[in-house]
Order: sequence, then structure tokens, then C-alpha cells
Amino acid sequence: MITAHRSFVLGALLLAAAFLVAPAFAPSAHAQSGFEQILDYEVDWEIRGDGDVLVSELIEYDFGPNARRGIFRDIPVRFHFDDTNDRLLRIHDVAVSTSPGAPDDVDTSTEGDSFRIRIGDPDVTIRGVHTYRIDYRIEGALNAFEDHDELFLNAIGPGWTVPVSNAKVIVTAPAGITRIACSAGQAGSHDECDGGAIEGGAARFRQDRLNPREVMTPVVALPTGVVEVPEPILEARWTIQRAFSLTPFTIGAAMLLLVAGVGTVTRLIWVHGRDRRFVGSVVEVAFGSETEETQRVPLFESSSDSAIEFAPPEDARPGQMGTVVDEVAHPLDVTATIIDLAVRGYLQIEEIEGEGWFAKDDWRLKRLKESDVSLHEYERELLDGLFEDGDDVLLSDLKTKFVKRLKAVQDDLYRDVVANGWFLRRPDQVRSSWVVTGVLTLIVGIVLTVLLAMFTTWALVGIPIALAGLLVAIGSNAMPRRTAKGTGMMRRVLGFQRAIATAERDTARWAEEQGIFSKYLPYAIVFGLTDRWAKAFEGLDDELTGAGTWYVSHRPFTTLAFASMIGDFSTTTAGTIVSTPSSSGGSGFGGGGFAGGGMGGGGGGSW
Repeated sequence: MITAHRSFVLGALLLAAAFLVAPAFAPSAHAQSGFEQILDYEVDWEIRGDGDVLVSELIEYDFGPNARRGIFRDIPVRFHFDDTNDRLLRIHDVAVSTSPGAPDDVDTSTEGDSFRIRIGDPDVTIRGVHTYRIDYRIEGALNAFEDHDELFLNAIGPGWTVPVSNAKVIVTAPAGITRIACSAGQAGSHDECDGGAIEGGAARFRQDRLNPREVMTPVVALPTGVVEVPEPILEARWTIQRAFSLTPFTIGAAMLLLVAGVGTVTRLIWVHGRDRRFVGSVVEVAFGSETEETQRVPLFESSSDSAIEFAPPEDARPGQMGTVVDEVAHPLDVTATIIDLAVRGYLQIEEIEGEGWFAKDDWRLKRLKESDVSLHEYERELLDGLFEDGDDVLLSDLKTKFVKRLKAVQDDLYRDVVANGWFLRRPDQVRSSWVVTGVLTLIVGIVLTVLLAMFTTWALVGIPIALAGLLVAIGSNAMPRRTAKGTGMMRRVLGFQRAIATAERDTARWAEEQGIFSKYLPYAIVFGLTDRWAKAFEGLDDELTGAGTWYVSHRPFTTLAFASMIGDFSTTTAGTIVSTPSSSGGSGFGGGGFAGGGMGGGGGGSW
């Protein structure tokens, strides 16, 4: 039993030893996986008297069985210097040679903060071991201190993603190198390189092995004055604060442009958007003739002192009044025109009660008369558009179908107010032209601001131009201008609006005319005074005589109830006629020296 036990233990120990020893006799990882590596990396730095550094890199690169086109070398050339500047290295005179079989085509480019040297032919692939020699000159690499000048560069930077063996660096200078240091390992490491010495006036460094992304950073010091050390090459770093620098010059220029922009927009509105009016009293303003003298409407002149009128001035229709007052042909103006046409006997509106708990009421429109010469063009367009598919149509059937016809009605309404001499140009076209002007100015201001921010510190100056464009676009609503005749008409319309608004106290006057409630109801709709108009006739339900001929309802007729019916119809109609179809659709010595702490270096790889 004891013997068997000892045999078991001995076997276990032999098995464990086999596992420990086996890797030493196993094929190399390279042979197993075919990974890439650098077998030898020699760097030669020659510090010249003018301060430039001539660099020669000899790289023996093993591609293994992988098919590659060549290698690339990335050299960082931009580094953070201080709060406002970056320090630059400049790479010149790039030359490349390769071992037989490896294409020596060279392409250089700037990739972010690095200078890239790409070697190889896009159309040729290679395998195995090849040697590349890369020569170039670095400008701006030396650092000047009070007691010495210094070269602090990464000979092999963290950009290499393959292991590096046998890394060697030789540094020569016009005079003796006085001090050296070298760090290697992970970036930030203070571990010393495997070797470093000054021999025959040259500094020599060695690192037997670097894993992927590990760094080798030599530092050499020269006596002051041995070489010329130019000032660091600095370039102002772009920041939002720098681009929009707040200096007396940028602030002053921006404020000057802002004042000029606001002043220009204000003058444009005053000159081009201010209404004209006849010179004289309130009466002369309202009833002046085209032969009389005109002027711009004074800035603070009120229109509320218009004389009250108890009939539509110049027999103007509701749609015309709504457009001349707010300079917009609203869908509500079109809705009021439908009701006005019904009151005048051209169509009948029949209310259809919805069936079910959640059903909505609908309305049937019936044509009673054809269009005639007594109708304005926009009224004929509207009447014919409503009954395009027949003389009997449901309001709900017009949804998504009438919007094109609505645009035509609005166009006719705008043309009508111009033809009547109330505007020189269509208000909608005036607004659109100024919106385009404002948007174009805004775009110019934004583009100018971006360009100034990219290349200067004067980006603040572009903002007032963009703001001016925005003000023009916003101010476009004030640009349509009434003629003196249009201002007079507007004053008279406002007088009629006051009559509708105060109708309750003048009921007796209104009641003298039979059917006046229905006749002026479309105007009350345009003015937003439907409820007040109905309140004035509360208790005078006989005024609704005739309403049943143009509006048919299942509900009993009273002035207040009828106003509610018309309100429902107006709201639904306005929403229906505008509905559209849905779409689819530091130094290197002491604490400052560490692996990766120098400039340059970078790395590379295969491609």
C-alpha cells in the first residue's frame, strides 16, 4: 500500500514537471500563430549645428505568413505647449529604401496630430522578413535650458502594435554629449533602458525587448552654445474661447456692427413697411381721395379713434375685411366667406348629427345657385371648389382634398386687395421676399462666423450680421404696406368692428333692419366676435327668420344656440380645409524624464 502510494506521488510529480518543461521545447509562438514582429530596430540621430536632427531608422520587419503591402510610420508632430499654443515638429526630406522584393513606394500625409509615412505598393503583397530604411529631417526638436541644450525624443513610440527586439539608438552631435538618460517600458514608466553610455562622443542606448505599445525614450544633453537652438515652433491652438476672443477690438467691432445692423433693420421697416395715409384729420384719413397728399403713418398714431360705422364700408365682404386688417388671408376668412355665401343664398349648410357615443357631427353643403358676376373672383373660386365633385358634398369629404383649392382662394383674395388699391403688392409675397433676404443674411453671418472662428480670433464680429438677418426674417411680418387708400379702408373696417363689438347697447338700432343678425354674422366671425354678436340679439329670436333656409339643424334655433352651431361649423371647417394628406416617409532629466515623455516617436504597423 505504502509502495503504491509512493508510486502515485512520484507519477504526479513527473507529470507536473512535464507540464512545466514542455513550453521550453514547444515551437515558438511566432511559428504557432504567425504574428508580426520587428526583429531589429536601429535609430540614428545626428544633431546638426543649425538645430535640426537628421534621423535614420533601420527596421527589420517580419510579416510572417501574413500577406501585407508594406509598413507605415506615424510620427507625432503636434504637442500641447501651454494654454493657448501647440508646439510643432516639422518633417522634411523623407527618403526610403527597402530590401529586395519589398516595394519602396512612399506616400506621406498628415493624419491628425501625426505625420504618416506609408511604404509599399497597394497592388503588391509581401510575406516574411524585409528591411526598411527611413531617412528624414526634424525641425524644432531641440530644447534650450539655462545650463544645457537637450534632445528629448521618443525613439520608439507607443504606436507600434507589434513586439520590438534589439532596439538600438545612436545620437551624435557637433561637440561632446555631456549627459544621457533613457527610459523604456509602458508609457509613463521610469524604468531604465537595458543599456546606455557615451562612447567616442556619441550616446548609445539599447533595449533588448519592447512589447507592443511600449516606449523607448533617450535623452541627451549638450553644452549650451554648441548648436543653434531655434525658438520652439508654436501655433495657436483652436479653442472656442480663442475664436470668440473678448478684446477691446473684437467687442468694439461687434458692437458697432450690432448697432449698424439694428439701425439698418429699423430703417428698412420704417421706409418699406410703414403704411401710408392721407394727410389731415381722422375723417380725411378714412375718406381721402387718391389726389390728396399722403405721408407715412406716424409711429405712435392710434387706429382706435376711427369713427363707428354701422354698415360694411364700401360693401366690403368678410374675407376682404379680414385680409385688409391683419394683412393675411386666414383660413378663418375663407370659412366666414362660406357662411357669407350661404347667407346670400348660394349654398345651404345642413347639420348632420353624429351617431354613437363618440361620433362627431358633420355638415352637408348643398349648392343652391351657380356663380355669377356679382361674386368676387375669390368667392367664385371658393364656391366652385366646394362643389367640384357635385352639388352635394359632406364637409368631412373635403378633408385633405380642399387644401390646393384653398391656396387658390387665398391667392385670389390677395390679388383682390391689391386690385382694390389697398396694397401695392401682395402681402404674402412681400413677407416671403423679406424672409428670404433675412435667411440669406443669416446664412452669410453664420458662414462668416464659422470662417472667422476657424482662422482668426474675430468670430465675435460675425454674430451681429447673423442677428441682423434673423431680425429681418422676424420683421418680415411688418413689411407689407398699406396704401393711403388701404389705411383709410382699414380705419373704416375697424369702425365697423367697433359697431359689432358694442352691438349689445345698440340693439334697437340694429333691429330696425330685418335679418341683420344673419347678414352680419360672417363679419362677426372674422372679427372673433360671434358670441358678443349673438348676445346682442338674445331674446330677439325672430331675428333668426330666414336662417333656417341657409342653415338646417336638428337643434332648436335661438340666437345663442345658433351662435354655438356656427362656432362649431367654423372651427371644424377651418381645420378641414387646411388639412393635408399624410406623408410616408519639460526636461528629460530628473523627474521629467520617463518613457514616452519626449516628442516624436509614434509608431507604425503593416498595411
